[in-house]
Amino acid sequence: MFNETTMLPKIQPILYAVSAFIVFTILSVLLKFITNHRPTDDEYFGLFGKKDILLGALVALILTFSHERKKKLK
Repeated sequence: MFNETTMLPKIQPILYAVSAFIVFTILSVLLKFITNHRPTDDEYFGLFGKKDILLGALVALILTFSHERKKKLK
């Protein structure tokens, strides 16, 4: 449906970062379910906290930056 040539080049990194953040969040929630993590008061929806969100944003930023550099090298 979507091709790299049809999408605006400035939207691609944003979609990549959002996708990386969503994947990180899903994996984080799955790990908490597997390990029987007890929710605390500072967590959103009883699943992830502020530190998880900041860590997810940092991972998404690093992955997006790395992906963009690899694309430029090709």
